Amino acid sequence: MQKTKTLFRLLLFFLMLCLLSGCWDREELEDKAYVIGLGLDRSKDKDKIKITMLLANPEVGSMQGGGGSTEKPREIITFDANDFIAAKATANSIISRNISYELLRIFVVSEEFAKDSSFSTTFTDVLKDKEIRLNSYIAVSKEKASEYFLNNKPRMETRPHKYFQFMVSHGIENGLIPDSNLFRYFQTAERGNDLFLAMYTTAKRQKDPEIKREDEYTAGELNATGELDDTQFIGSAVFKSGVMFATLTGQETRTINILDDTTDIKDILVNMPDPFSDNKKQFAARIMKTENNKIKMNLKGITPKIFITIPLQIEIMSNPSMVNFAKQKNQQIIKKHIANHLEKGNIKLLKKTQTEFKGIPYPLPVYSKKYFATIQEYKKFNWVKAYPRADIHVKVDITMVDYGNRTRNAKRLGE
Repeated sequence: MQKTKTLFRLLLFFLMLCLLSGCWDREELEDKAYVIGLGLDRSKDKDKIKITMLLANPEVGSMQGGGGSTEKPREIITFDANDFIAAKATANSIISRNISYELLRIFVVSEEFAKDSSFSTTFTDVLKDKEIRLNSYIAVSKEKASEYFLNNKPRMETRPHKYFQFMVSHGIENGLIPDSNLFRYFQTAERGNDLFLAMYTTAKRQKDPEIKREDEYTAGELNATGELDDTQFIGSAVFKSGVMFATLTGQETRTINILDDTTDIKDILVNMPDPFSDNKKQFAARIMKTENNKIKMNLKGITPKIFITIPLQIEIMSNPSMVNFAKQKNQQIIKKHIANHLEKGNIKLLKKTQTEFKGIPYPLPVYSKKYFATIQEYKKFNWVKAYPRADIHVKVDITMVDYGNRTRNAKRLGE
Protein backbone atom coordinates (compact mmCIF):
# COMPACT_ATOMS: atom_id res chain seq x y z
CA MET A 1 0.00 0.00 0.00
CA GLN A 2 2.82 2.37 0.91
CA LYS A 3 4.61 1.61 -2.39
CA THR A 4 1.41 2.43 -4.32
CA LYS A 5 1.10 5.82 -2.60
CA THR A 6 4.73 6.61 -3.28
CA LEU A 7 4.36 5.67 -6.96
CA PHE A 8 1.23 7.81 -7.24
CA ARG A 9 3.01 10.82 -5.75
CA LEU A 10 5.92 10.42 -8.16
CA LEU A 11 3.58 10.26 -11.13
CA LEU A 12 1.71 13.35 -9.89
CA PHE A 13 5.02 15.18 -9.40
CA PHE A 14 6.23 14.43 -12.96
CA LEU A 15 2.83 15.40 -14.36
CA MET A 16 3.05 18.81 -12.63
CA LEU A 17 6.57 19.29 -14.00
CA CYS A 18 5.31 18.68 -17.51
CA LEU A 19 2.52 21.21 -17.06
CA LEU A 20 4.83 23.89 -15.66
CA SER A 21 7.46 23.49 -18.34
CA GLY A 22 5.05 23.33 -21.28
CA CYS A 23 5.70 25.67 -24.22
CA TRP A 24 3.09 24.50 -26.71
CA ASP A 25 1.49 27.96 -26.79
CA ARG A 26 4.74 29.83 -27.37
CA GLU A 27 4.80 32.28 -30.28
CA GLU A 28 7.99 33.58 -31.82
CA LEU A 29 8.37 37.32 -32.40
CA GLU A 30 9.31 36.77 -36.02
CA ASP A 31 6.09 34.80 -36.66
CA LYS A 32 3.91 37.92 -36.32
CA ALA A 33 3.39 41.08 -38.36
CA TYR A 34 2.56 43.88 -35.92
CA VAL A 35 0.20 46.63 -37.04
CA ILE A 36 1.46 49.90 -35.50
CA GLY A 37 -0.95 52.26 -37.25
CA LEU A 38 -4.36 51.61 -38.77
CA GLY A 39 -5.82 54.00 -41.34
CA LEU A 40 -9.55 54.30 -42.05
CA ASP A 41 -11.04 55.84 -45.21
CA ARG A 42 -14.36 55.79 -46.98
CA SER A 43 -14.59 53.19 -49.72
CA LYS A 44 -16.22 53.60 -53.12
CA ASP A 45 -18.41 50.71 -52.03
CA LYS A 46 -20.86 52.15 -49.47
CA ASP A 47 -20.97 48.87 -47.53
CA LYS A 48 -17.19 48.73 -47.04
CA ILE A 49 -14.36 50.82 -45.64
CA LYS A 50 -10.80 51.25 -46.92
CA ILE A 51 -8.22 49.86 -44.51
CA THR A 52 -4.55 50.89 -44.44
CA MET A 53 -2.14 48.91 -42.26
CA LEU A 54 1.24 50.26 -41.19
CA LEU A 55 3.21 47.11 -40.35
CA ALA A 56 6.44 47.28 -38.36
CA ASN A 57 9.33 44.86 -38.72
CA PRO A 58 10.25 43.99 -35.10
CA GLU A 59 13.73 42.77 -36.09
CA VAL A 60 14.89 46.07 -37.59
CA GLY A 61 16.80 48.08 -35.00
CA SER A 62 16.88 45.18 -32.52
CA MET A 63 19.76 43.01 -31.37
CA GLN A 64 18.14 40.04 -33.10
CA GLY A 65 18.05 41.84 -36.44
CA GLY A 66 21.68 42.93 -36.21
CA GLY A 67 23.20 46.14 -37.52
CA GLY A 68 23.54 45.06 -41.14
CA SER A 69 19.95 44.03 -41.83
CA THR A 70 18.66 44.91 -45.30
CA GLU A 71 15.00 44.39 -44.40
CA LYS A 72 12.60 47.32 -44.56
CA PRO A 73 11.54 48.78 -41.17
CA ARG A 74 7.90 48.99 -42.29
CA GLU A 75 5.37 47.85 -44.85
CA ILE A 76 2.09 49.52 -45.87
CA ILE A 77 -0.91 47.81 -47.43
CA THR A 78 -4.33 49.23 -48.35
CA PHE A 79 -7.47 47.32 -49.30
CA ASP A 80 -11.27 47.38 -48.97
CA ALA A 81 -12.90 45.41 -46.17
CA ASN A 82 -16.16 45.10 -44.28
CA ASP A 83 -14.47 46.04 -40.98
CA PHE A 84 -10.95 46.28 -39.58
CA ILE A 85 -11.33 43.20 -37.36
CA ALA A 86 -11.95 40.61 -40.07
CA ALA A 87 -9.47 42.57 -42.21
CA LYS A 88 -6.65 40.79 -40.38
CA ALA A 89 -7.58 37.54 -42.13
CA THR A 90 -7.76 39.30 -45.50
CA ALA A 91 -4.34 40.86 -44.96
CA ASN A 92 -2.83 37.41 -44.42
CA SER A 93 -3.46 36.67 -48.09
CA ILE A 94 -0.80 39.33 -48.78
CA ILE A 95 1.44 39.23 -45.68
CA SER A 96 3.18 35.96 -44.83
CA ARG A 97 3.28 36.52 -41.07
CA ASN A 98 0.27 36.40 -38.75
CA ILE A 99 -1.32 39.88 -38.48
CA SER A 100 -1.56 41.20 -34.90
CA TYR A 101 -3.10 44.35 -33.33
CA GLU A 102 -1.30 43.80 -30.03
CA LEU A 103 1.06 46.75 -30.59
CA LEU A 104 -1.44 48.98 -32.40
CA ARG A 105 -0.53 52.51 -31.34
CA ILE A 106 -2.65 54.88 -33.41
CA PHE A 107 -5.77 55.02 -35.58
CA VAL A 108 -5.58 57.61 -38.36
CA VAL A 109 -8.99 58.55 -39.79
CA SER A 110 -9.33 60.77 -42.84
CA GLU A 111 -11.23 64.01 -42.23
CA GLU A 112 -13.65 63.03 -44.97
CA PHE A 113 -14.56 59.76 -43.22
CA ALA A 114 -14.55 61.29 -39.71
CA LYS A 115 -17.29 63.70 -40.85
CA ASP A 116 -19.40 60.86 -42.25
CA SER A 117 -22.46 60.00 -40.15
CA SER A 118 -21.58 56.29 -40.40
CA PHE A 119 -18.15 56.72 -38.79
CA SER A 120 -19.25 56.34 -35.15
CA THR A 121 -21.06 53.03 -35.77
CA THR A 122 -18.12 51.69 -37.78
CA PHE A 123 -15.58 52.69 -35.14
CA THR A 124 -17.38 50.89 -32.29
CA ASP A 125 -15.89 47.66 -33.68
CA VAL A 126 -12.77 48.67 -31.70
CA LEU A 127 -14.47 47.36 -28.57
CA LYS A 128 -14.95 43.91 -30.09
CA ASP A 129 -11.28 43.05 -30.65
CA LYS A 130 -9.41 41.95 -27.52
CA GLU A 131 -6.03 42.80 -29.04
CA ILE A 132 -6.86 46.52 -29.36
CA ARG A 133 -6.08 48.45 -26.18
CA LEU A 134 -8.06 51.50 -25.16
CA ASN A 135 -4.87 53.51 -24.56
CA SER A 136 -4.32 53.59 -28.34
CA TYR A 137 -4.81 57.02 -29.92
CA ILE A 138 -7.17 58.34 -32.58
CA ALA A 139 -5.98 61.06 -34.96
CA VAL A 140 -7.67 62.80 -37.89
CA SER A 141 -5.67 63.47 -41.07
CA LYS A 142 -6.52 66.20 -43.57
CA GLU A 143 -5.85 63.84 -46.46
CA LYS A 144 -6.82 60.21 -46.94
CA ALA A 145 -5.30 57.92 -44.33
CA SER A 146 -3.77 55.75 -47.07
CA GLU A 147 -1.92 58.80 -48.47
CA TYR A 148 -0.95 59.92 -44.97
CA PHE A 149 0.95 56.73 -44.14
CA LEU A 150 2.67 56.65 -47.54
CA ASN A 151 3.82 60.29 -47.22
CA ASN A 152 4.86 59.93 -43.59
CA LYS A 153 8.60 59.20 -43.86
CA PRO A 154 10.44 60.11 -40.64
CA ARG A 155 14.13 60.89 -41.15
CA MET A 156 15.42 60.63 -37.59
CA GLU A 157 13.40 57.64 -36.41
CA THR A 158 13.04 54.72 -38.82
CA ARG A 159 11.06 52.53 -36.39
CA PRO A 160 7.40 53.54 -36.84
CA HIS A 161 6.27 52.57 -33.33
CA LYS A 162 8.92 54.84 -31.77
CA TYR A 163 8.11 57.70 -34.12
CA PHE A 164 4.43 57.85 -33.20
CA GLN A 165 5.22 57.28 -29.53
CA PHE A 166 7.54 60.31 -29.45
CA MET A 167 5.36 62.59 -31.60
CA VAL A 168 2.19 61.93 -29.63
CA SER A 169 3.68 62.01 -26.11
CA HIS A 170 5.64 65.25 -26.74
CA GLY A 171 2.64 66.90 -28.44
CA ILE A 172 0.41 66.12 -25.45
CA GLU A 173 3.01 67.39 -22.98
CA ASN A 174 3.27 70.66 -24.94
CA GLY A 175 -0.51 70.96 -25.05
CA LEU A 176 -0.66 71.44 -28.83
CA ILE A 177 -2.65 68.22 -29.36
CA PRO A 178 -5.22 66.56 -27.09
CA ASP A 179 -4.81 63.27 -25.25
CA SER A 180 -7.23 61.54 -27.60
CA ASN A 181 -7.06 57.91 -26.59
CA LEU A 182 -9.85 55.43 -27.31
CA PHE A 183 -10.97 55.35 -23.68
CA ARG A 184 -11.72 59.09 -23.78
CA TYR A 185 -13.54 58.74 -27.10
CA PHE A 186 -15.97 56.11 -25.85
CA GLN A 187 -16.27 57.69 -22.39
CA THR A 188 -17.33 60.99 -24.01
CA ALA A 189 -19.79 59.21 -26.29
CA GLU A 190 -21.29 57.45 -23.26
CA ARG A 191 -21.77 60.71 -21.34
CA GLY A 192 -23.46 62.22 -24.37
CA ASN A 193 -22.95 65.84 -23.21
CA ASP A 194 -19.33 66.59 -24.00
CA LEU A 195 -17.40 67.14 -27.19
CA PHE A 196 -14.40 64.94 -27.96
CA LEU A 197 -11.10 66.33 -29.25
CA ALA A 198 -8.90 64.15 -31.48
CA MET A 199 -5.39 65.11 -32.50
CA TYR A 200 -5.15 66.74 -35.93
CA THR A 201 -2.37 65.74 -38.30
CA THR A 202 -1.25 65.79 -41.93
CA ALA A 203 1.71 64.69 -44.02
CA LYS A 204 1.23 67.51 -46.56
CA ARG A 205 2.37 71.08 -45.92
CA GLN A 206 0.42 74.01 -47.32
CA LYS A 207 2.10 76.11 -50.00
CA ASP A 208 2.99 79.62 -48.79
CA PRO A 209 0.99 79.46 -45.53
CA GLU A 210 0.29 82.59 -43.49
CA ILE A 211 2.86 83.31 -40.76
CA LYS A 212 1.20 83.22 -37.34
CA ARG A 213 2.20 82.86 -33.71
CA GLU A 214 3.88 79.57 -32.91
CA ASP A 215 0.74 77.95 -31.45
CA GLU A 216 -1.99 79.43 -33.69
CA TYR A 217 -1.50 76.90 -36.47
CA THR A 218 -3.33 73.72 -37.37
CA ALA A 219 -1.58 70.74 -38.95
CA GLY A 220 0.05 71.60 -42.28
CA GLU A 221 0.12 75.39 -41.75
CA LEU A 222 3.56 75.61 -40.12
CA ASN A 223 6.01 76.73 -42.81
CA ALA A 224 9.11 74.71 -41.90
CA THR A 225 11.89 74.05 -44.40
CA GLY A 226 15.01 71.92 -44.49
CA GLU A 227 15.74 68.21 -44.35
CA LEU A 228 12.67 67.10 -42.43
CA ASP A 229 9.52 65.05 -42.65
CA ASP A 230 6.43 66.99 -43.76
CA THR A 231 4.20 65.37 -41.10
CA GLN A 232 2.78 67.78 -38.51
CA PHE A 233 0.77 67.16 -35.34
CA ILE A 234 -0.94 70.36 -34.12
CA GLY A 235 -4.49 71.33 -33.26
CA SER A 236 -7.53 69.12 -32.80
CA ALA A 237 -10.57 67.78 -34.59
CA VAL A 238 -13.84 68.35 -32.70
CA PHE A 239 -16.35 65.49 -32.48
CA LYS A 240 -20.00 65.58 -31.43
CA SER A 241 -21.87 62.29 -30.96
CA GLY A 242 -18.86 60.48 -32.40
CA VAL A 243 -18.68 62.48 -35.65
CA MET A 244 -16.23 65.30 -36.53
CA PHE A 245 -17.69 68.73 -37.33
CA ALA A 246 -15.01 71.37 -36.57
CA THR A 247 -11.33 72.03 -35.79
CA LEU A 248 -9.33 73.93 -33.16
CA THR A 249 -5.89 75.51 -33.54
CA GLY A 250 -2.91 74.52 -31.44
CA GLN A 251 -3.48 77.56 -29.20
CA GLU A 252 -7.15 76.71 -28.66
CA THR A 253 -6.27 73.08 -27.99
CA ARG A 254 -3.67 74.15 -25.43
CA THR A 255 -6.28 76.33 -23.68
CA ILE A 256 -8.65 73.37 -23.39
CA ASN A 257 -5.84 71.16 -22.11
CA ILE A 258 -5.12 73.67 -19.32
CA LEU A 259 -8.83 73.79 -18.43
CA ASP A 260 -9.02 69.99 -18.35
CA ASP A 261 -7.45 68.56 -15.18
CA THR A 262 -7.44 65.04 -16.64
CA THR A 263 -4.79 65.86 -19.27
CA ASP A 264 -1.09 65.32 -18.63
CA ILE A 265 0.07 68.88 -19.27
CA LYS A 266 2.48 70.39 -16.75
CA ASP A 267 5.14 72.52 -18.40
CA ILE A 268 4.69 74.45 -21.67
CA LEU A 269 6.49 77.28 -23.48
CA VAL A 270 4.43 80.12 -24.98
CA ASN A 271 4.85 83.60 -26.46
CA MET A 272 2.82 86.55 -25.20
CA PRO A 273 2.52 90.22 -26.22
CA ASP A 274 5.03 92.42 -24.37
CA PRO A 275 3.17 95.12 -22.36
CA PHE A 276 6.31 97.30 -22.29
CA SER A 277 6.61 97.43 -26.09
CA ASP A 278 4.68 99.50 -28.66
CA ASN A 279 5.93 97.58 -31.71
CA LYS A 280 4.17 94.27 -30.97
CA LYS A 281 7.16 92.49 -29.51
CA GLN A 282 6.55 89.24 -27.68
CA PHE A 283 8.26 87.62 -24.72
CA ALA A 284 8.67 83.90 -24.05
CA ALA A 285 7.31 82.38 -20.86
CA ARG A 286 7.06 78.96 -19.27
CA ILE A 287 3.65 78.01 -17.91
CA MET A 288 3.57 75.33 -15.22
CA LYS A 289 0.38 73.74 -13.98
CA THR A 290 0.97 71.98 -10.66
CA GLU A 291 -2.53 72.21 -9.15
CA ASN A 292 -6.03 71.36 -10.29
CA ASN A 293 -8.46 74.11 -11.22
CA LYS A 294 -11.00 75.34 -8.69
CA ILE A 295 -14.58 75.25 -10.00
CA LYS A 296 -17.70 76.63 -8.33
CA MET A 297 -21.21 76.65 -9.79
CA ASN A 298 -24.59 78.17 -9.16
CA LEU A 299 -26.98 76.08 -11.22
CA LYS A 300 -30.23 77.53 -9.94
CA GLY A 301 -32.30 79.81 -12.15
CA ILE A 302 -32.48 80.20 -15.92
CA THR A 303 -28.82 81.21 -16.34
CA PRO A 304 -26.29 78.82 -14.76
CA LYS A 305 -23.22 80.56 -13.34
CA ILE A 306 -19.82 78.88 -13.53
CA PHE A 307 -16.68 80.25 -11.83
CA ILE A 308 -13.33 78.73 -12.87
CA THR A 309 -10.05 79.60 -11.17
CA ILE A 310 -6.89 78.38 -12.91
CA PRO A 311 -3.75 78.35 -10.71
CA LEU A 312 -0.59 78.68 -12.82
CA GLN A 313 3.08 79.25 -12.17
CA ILE A 314 4.89 81.51 -14.65
CA GLU A 315 8.57 81.87 -15.47
CA ILE A 316 9.71 84.70 -17.77
CA MET A 317 12.15 83.30 -20.34
CA SER A 318 12.96 86.40 -22.45
CA ASN A 319 12.89 90.17 -22.08
CA PRO A 320 12.86 91.89 -25.52
CA SER A 321 12.16 95.33 -24.00
CA MET A 322 15.03 94.98 -21.50
CA VAL A 323 12.76 95.96 -18.62
CA ASN A 324 14.19 95.90 -15.10
CA PHE A 325 12.00 93.34 -13.35
CA ALA A 326 13.84 93.89 -10.08
CA LYS A 327 11.39 96.78 -9.59
CA GLN A 328 8.12 95.84 -7.90
CA LYS A 329 6.10 98.08 -10.23
CA ASN A 330 7.27 96.21 -13.33
CA GLN A 331 6.64 92.87 -11.67
CA GLN A 332 3.03 93.86 -10.95
CA ILE A 333 2.53 95.09 -14.53
CA ILE A 334 3.77 91.87 -16.14
CA LYS A 335 1.86 89.66 -13.69
CA LYS A 336 -1.43 91.47 -14.32
CA HIS A 337 -0.80 91.48 -18.07
CA ILE A 338 -0.22 87.71 -18.19
CA ALA A 339 -3.36 87.01 -16.14
CA ASN A 340 -5.51 89.28 -18.36
CA HIS A 341 -4.09 87.79 -21.55
CA LEU A 342 -4.80 84.21 -20.45
CA GLU A 343 -8.27 85.07 -19.10
CA LYS A 344 -9.29 86.72 -22.39
CA GLY A 345 -8.11 83.67 -24.33
CA ASN A 346 -10.10 81.30 -22.12
CA ILE A 347 -13.29 83.36 -22.21
CA LYS A 348 -13.06 83.82 -25.99
CA LEU A 349 -12.71 80.08 -26.57
CA LEU A 350 -15.48 79.14 -24.12
CA LYS A 351 -17.81 81.63 -25.84
CA LYS A 352 -16.97 79.95 -29.13
CA THR A 353 -17.89 76.54 -27.72
CA GLN A 354 -21.18 77.96 -26.43
CA THR A 355 -22.26 79.78 -29.58
CA GLU A 356 -20.71 77.73 -32.41
CA PHE A 357 -20.15 74.24 -30.99
CA LYS A 358 -23.13 74.15 -28.60
CA GLY A 359 -21.15 71.74 -26.48
CA ILE A 360 -18.41 71.31 -23.88
CA PRO A 361 -14.95 70.20 -25.14
CA TYR A 362 -13.88 68.80 -21.75
CA PRO A 363 -15.70 67.03 -18.87
CA LEU A 364 -17.01 70.16 -17.10
CA PRO A 365 -20.40 68.56 -16.22
CA VAL A 366 -18.60 66.01 -14.03
CA TYR A 367 -17.80 68.80 -11.54
CA SER A 368 -21.49 69.69 -11.23
CA LYS A 369 -22.70 66.33 -9.89
CA LYS A 370 -22.12 67.39 -6.28
CA TYR A 371 -24.70 70.17 -6.74
CA PHE A 372 -27.50 67.65 -7.35
CA ALA A 373 -29.11 65.40 -4.76
CA THR A 374 -29.86 62.56 -7.20
CA ILE A 375 -28.83 61.30 -10.62
CA GLN A 376 -32.36 62.04 -11.83
CA GLU A 377 -31.93 65.73 -10.91
CA TYR A 378 -28.58 65.81 -12.71
CA LYS A 379 -30.08 64.33 -15.89
CA LYS A 380 -33.11 66.63 -15.68
CA PHE A 381 -30.81 69.67 -15.59
CA ASN A 382 -29.74 68.76 -19.16
CA TRP A 383 -26.26 70.18 -19.72
CA VAL A 384 -26.69 70.13 -23.51
CA LYS A 385 -29.36 72.84 -23.30
CA ALA A 386 -27.97 74.63 -20.24
CA TYR A 387 -24.35 75.10 -21.34
CA PRO A 388 -24.93 77.52 -24.28
CA ARG A 389 -26.75 79.98 -21.97
CA ALA A 390 -24.36 79.61 -18.99
CA ASP A 391 -22.54 82.64 -17.61
CA ILE A 392 -18.88 81.57 -17.35
CA HIS A 393 -16.26 83.53 -15.39
CA VAL A 394 -12.56 82.63 -15.64
CA LYS A 395 -9.86 83.85 -13.27
CA VAL A 396 -6.19 83.00 -13.74
CA ASP A 397 -4.32 82.92 -10.43
CA ILE A 398 -0.69 83.71 -11.29
CA THR A 399 2.33 82.82 -9.18
CA MET A 400 5.53 84.31 -10.61
CA VAL A 401 8.41 81.86 -10.19
CA ASP A 402 11.17 83.79 -11.99
CA TYR A 403 11.48 87.05 -13.95
CA GLY A 404 14.55 86.04 -15.95
CA ASN A 405 18.31 86.57 -15.91
CA ARG A 406 18.16 90.39 -16.05
CA THR A 407 16.29 90.46 -12.73
CA ARG A 408 18.91 88.29 -11.05
CA ASN A 409 21.75 90.35 -12.53
CA ALA A 410 20.10 93.62 -11.43
CA LYS A 411 19.77 92.35 -7.88
CA ARG A 412 23.46 91.38 -7.79
CA LEU A 413 24.45 94.82 -9.09
CA GLY A 414 22.19 96.60 -6.61
CA GLU A 415 19.99 98.34 -9.23
